[in-house]
Amino acid sequence: MTEITRDEELKPLQTGELKYDRNGLIPAVIQDHKTGAVLMVGYMNEEALKRTLANRRVCFWSRSRQEYWVKGETSGNIFDMQSIHADCDADALLVKVIPQGPGLACHTGRYSCFFNSINNPYRQEG
Repeated sequence: MTEITRDEELKPLQTGELKYDRNGLIPAVIQDHKTGAVLMVGYMNEEALKRTLANRRVCFWSRSRQEYWVKGETSGNIFDMQSIHADCDADALLVKVIPQGPGLACHTGRYSCFFNSINNPYRQEG
């Protein structure tokens, strides 16, 4: 049996090895580098990833507006990119950031977009 450790060696991956969906997009999970909280999920295409890497400001592709947008460009809630990791299948990204400005990730004015809990109707009392 293989021993599992939390300190696995990072494998360098070239951006050309990423697997984008049929629309040329890859989901990007945004995580606070300091707290570990998941802040939001956005989508990047190859150019948005390139812009993020070049400027260290998180850039997304807006599926609804069909345009690039840099997080915080209008709100001041900028994400300073610290690192980017791809998952094992290279079809999703984890982007670790340090929030700048007011530090609000969500358009509702909250720190994180993940403030809704899902009620579990399948849970059996015990």
